[in-house]
Amino acid sequence: MKKILLFGGSGLVGSGLKQFLSNKYQIIVPTHNKADVTERSKIVKFIEHMKPDNIIYAVGMASIDKAEEDPNLAYLLNAKVPAFLAKTAKNFAIPFLYFSTNAVFDGTKKDRAYKETDKTNPVSIYGKSKLMGEQMVMYISDKHCVARIIMPYSTITSKRKNFALVILDALRKGKRVYGIIDQVINPIYISSLADAVDALIKNSARGIYHLGATNYTTNIKFTKKLAGIFNLNENLIREISFKEFYREKKAARTKFCWLDTSKFKNEINNDILISIEDSLKLFHHSLIDSPPVPIDIFRQPSGKSKF
Repeated sequence: MKKILLFGGSGLVGSGLKQFLSNKYQIIVPTHNKADVTERSKIVKFIEHMKPDNIIYAVGMASIDKAEEDPNLAYLLNAKVPAFLAKTAKNFAIPFLYFSTNAVFDGTKKDRAYKETDKTNPVSIYGKSKLMGEQMVMYISDKHCVARIIMPYSTITSKRKNFALVILDALRKGKRVYGIIDQVINPIYISSLADAVDALIKNSARGIYHLGATNYTTNIKFTKKLAGIFNLNENLIREISFKEFYREKKAARTKFCWLDTSKFKNEINNDILISIEDSLKLFHHSLIDSPPVPIDIFRQPSGKSKF
């Protein structure tokens, strides 16, 4: 088995990779005490000792509003740390995979989904820090890989539940939920994301790839599809505009945040990424077969940084 060093293995993305790839790779998920991502010398020694075949960075600051409140931490975790890890990986000739986001775009493209070659223009600190991260990673080595993802969801729970589980919990309790009528999305289910990462690794992929569902929908239609497949009351779903829903949020959001996945399908694998409908079937099947898996969320480093 190839050995993968995974930073951020208890977050939403990292825990999903660990769950779905453990039968294919030896997944090493260091604790914060063993490998604090802000301790440079400690990280270098850890990587030298473990000798992984691949390194995946799935830590970062994922909260858009928290990034707005603490830009220094956002740039540290989303740009400076992955850049250092990418440089270290290059020094050891290890392929490096960095997760980025649809938030590197401004969300104003109405006519089609965003391609990898489209101009970036983030409107939030979160998006700006992730864009800086991917630019630094690719500048360090054109052999590294960046996977831009959109709204990942999973059956694995943490202290900060993903949006699909939040919607389900509310509907099951008979609570009202809001669906945005004018936001276009193509969320990716975690098992598809894990399969895509597996393919990127096996193909020694380099450069930027967009990963998401193969079709697109509005936020409210996705919410209704989710309610429908679980036989929940769709009357609890209320319409709301993008402007009104995010009116009191600290950070700006992207309205048309869809990602074009054709590059991955054409260059890597045409069968891995699937439709929203098929993704929800997998999500439903997983939840019906077994309850959500609780995990401890990754604790962000505090105090002074060595960077």
